Amino acid sequence: MIKKILLLFILATTSQYSLDAQEYSLDEAIEYAYQHSNQMRLSQINIQDAEGQIDEYKSIGKPKVTADLTYQYYFVRPQTVLQDFISPAVYGIMDGLELLPMGFVVPDPASQKVSFVTRNNLNLGVDANWLLFDGAYLTGLKAARLYRDLVVKEEDLTKQEIRNKVTRAYLGILIAERNLQLIEKNEENALKSLSEVTAFYDNGLVEKLDVDRASLSVENLKTQKDGLSYSIQTAYDLLKFQMAYPMDEEISLTEDLETLVNLISIEDIKNNSTIDYAKRAEYANIELGAQLADLNLERTEKQKLPTVRAFAGISETLQRDKLFSSEEAGFLPTAVAGVSVNYTIYDGGSRTASEQRLQLEKEKIQVQKEEFERGMTLQIRQAKTNVYNAKRTLDNAKKTLDISQNIYDKTLIKYKEGVGSSFELTQAESALYSAQSYYINAIYDLVATKTELDIAQGNL
Repeated sequence: MIKKILLLFILATTSQYSLDAQEYSLDEAIEYAYQHSNQMRLSQINIQDAEGQIDEYKSIGKPKVTADLTYQYYFVRPQTVLQDFISPAVYGIMDGLELLPMGFVVPDPASQKVSFVTRNNLNLGVDANWLLFDGAYLTGLKAARLYRDLVVKEEDLTKQEIRNKVTRAYLGILIAERNLQLIEKNEENALKSLSEVTAFYDNGLVEKLDVDRASLSVENLKTQKDGLSYSIQTAYDLLKFQMAYPMDEEISLTEDLETLVNLISIEDIKNNSTIDYAKRAEYANIELGAQLADLNLERTEKQKLPTVRAFAGISETLQRDKLFSSEEAGFLPTAVAGVSVNYTIYDGGSRTASEQRLQLEKEKIQVQKEEFERGMTLQIRQAKTNVYNAKRTLDNAKKTLDISQNIYDKTLIKYKEGVGSSFELTQAESALYSAQSYYINAIYDLVATKTELDIAQGNL
């Protein structure tokens, strides 16, 4: 009774599990990963940061206004020595007019310490400046925008990586579940055979060895089923991780291996002879890198042009010995405006060295581009070959499975009719299981190699 209650509880729980689990096709799982992956969130943050860098760089060429308030109090005022230039001048005039007494000796000019600084100094000022022309700045602004485009392309690369990982995890579950279905079917047949062999043994028609062989087959299948069940749970956890799906929530898949295999057309693969390098996110990044190198070189070359700035300022200064005394002078206004032109006559060879290094960087990028094209071509050729081989292997595996199934069915009939041995049945059974495993692995290999081809061609 307790076992029946426990069984009903397990069935109810399993039924609830199926109802609550969210269903996803492969494309839906990939789309979910796009929307929830932390990698995509980081890519979006990088794009926003690149936009912020553009705004930050733009601010260099915009007018800037600053305000300044400065107050100084001199505990000890700075002093200077002032020569007595008045007395010598007066004596000189009097001597010229012969007004000095006879024998009068003109004294040496005296000097004294004086200060022209008041104890309290208050300055209020507003300054403005505007970059009117800078060739390097304009080119740098183009580079900042191109960098933003580069970051956007890196998001495509992130999507490509996510799609690859989710696809592999999804296929891993499908292959495991397909194996489990075969094992469960084999277990069902093995249990049926064990029941029949046991009945033959009870009637004295077979030996105990036949029963032991049938029992061993059932136990082996149970062991495989238990191990595969744990593997499937691990595979589901991996898919949830790649999708950024909540680990404590259930998920189910709507695709099956046979459907994915039927979508693969070898003829389409053969006819697709042209290679579009631009479909790969890595290639787009290399091309943008080359454009950035060109802009950096242009920016460096334009540094030889003069820089023109406009400026203006207005200020008021209050200088008093007694800060709040109305008897002393009030605020003294000052206003100024002008234009400055800056031109570097000689920079020590810095710009020339930078241009040489940037030229080398352009050459390196060109080499990387050519190497990527060669590598992508080789990758696609190898992937196509692998797909062709996988398709032939699957065809052979299907024939092998049909033959093995036919041999097993006939051997089982012969055994039940008493004209075949249990050893022959065991051999046929083992060959059937191997053919089933070979067939499932061939399906997986075909889908996996087609996925590799899609990745190589930039379709994923």
